[in-house]
Amino acid sequence: MAFGNGDGKPGGGIVRAARVLATADSVAHGALFALFMWRTISGSGFRLMQGLFALAAGLGFAAGLGGSMLIRYGGRTKIRTLGLYCVAASTALAGALLVMAHWSGD
Repeated sequence: MAFGNGDGKPGGGIVRAARVLATADSVAHGALFALFMWRTISGSGFRLMQGLFALAAGLGFAAGLGGSMLIRYGGRTKIRTLGLYCVAASTALAGALLVMAHWSGD
């Protein structure tokens, strides 16, 4: 028996949830990028560290966006699975950056 959204597509609910998570992830990475860039420009804290965190937020944004596109256009191939892993990695990176934002705060 295939689990999913009822139309015979296995994992349809997981794919939909991953795409929604990727969207929320993109918003989080955008906010974290802006925060770390602001801290880099304003000179708050250690500038090099803040700049590296901003770069990581940009890479996390790219991973989430790329993962979402791989999920959407990957069909029923291993490419879709790679997209799911990209979204998961992006989510984990957003969580780590949130901790770093608190730790390296003003």
